[in-house]
Amino acid sequence: MDDAALASDVMTESYPALPQDPVMTAYYWAHVQEGHEVARFIGDLDGRPVAYLSWLHGPWEKLPERHCDVEVWVARDRLDPDLLTDLWRWIGAQAEATGALTLLAWAAEDEVEMLAALDRLDYERDRYEKVWELDLKEHGQRLLAEAAETRKRPGAEGIRFATLAEWDHPEKLRRLHELNELTKQDIPHTVPILPQSFEDFESRALAPDRPHDRYWIALHGEAPVALSFLRFPPVRGSVWTGYTCCHPDYRGRGLARAVKLQSLAQAIELGVPVVCTDNDSQNAPMLHINERLGYRRRPGFVALLKRVSS
Repeated sequence: MDDAALASDVMTESYPALPQDPVMTAYYWAHVQEGHEVARFIGDLDGRPVAYLSWLHGPWEKLPERHCDVEVWVARDRLDPDLLTDLWRWIGAQAEATGALTLLAWAAEDEVEMLAALDRLDYERDRYEKVWELDLKEHGQRLLAEAAETRKRPGAEGIRFATLAEWDHPEKLRRLHELNELTKQDIPHTVPILPQSFEDFESRALAPDRPHDRYWIALHGEAPVALSFLRFPPVRGSVWTGYTCCHPDYRGRGLARAVKLQSLAQAIELGVPVVCTDNDSQNAPMLHINERLGYRRRPGFVALLKRVSS
């Protein structure tokens, strides 16, 4: 745990466009999901920490193809092709030793050296995650007006908006967990999205980057039917959308967009300059919402798979 801040520094140095928050790195290290196994490594070169590597996988009995996430982060001034290839090969071997049959790696589309190293090791490009950025200074007044307008319309259907802090219900986290589990499988995916226990969901909901007075919910009576929240890093990094969803029975009413607007309006009032979000390239409904809200594209992320023998 003492290395969490160091790892976050190395990851930030590796890809400055996506700064890693040391508080959140430590929090996630301390709250590994139930049944998951993980290993983490710091790479030193000439006495200087220049790389962070890890592997992570869920319970093998729930993963028929034994998918294992592998990651390599290397300081920008050390992006030597041979070194990158060696590091990806090494962490892959570590994952294989645990019984992994499929390796899953991610790289930003502008990390040319990383992608080249993965290509050399026969990783195949599988999915593409689009990344968007919304300038709240440029679009602030329009978004505030749209958020105010959306608060008026759903009321006629018995829908109201509230933050998680405002919603006074003894089982509110359990109800949000149910909505989360119901909608997660709608995200386009290749690797299975494993069910999340309530305890794991609760630990995420209590994370330092998602204060409950900034976690927005659309309620029909006491039933949560849509949610959207932003992640506010405690130390460094941009504000990102954490998750936006709508119950299948309530889709087509604009609730996902409406509840997302409430979180954006609050960010504007807090003086946040920019909000980022990411979506799978096949997630057409959310991509449409982002385009309508005024998000602009920035380099996205590529998911790559490699099937190995064990």
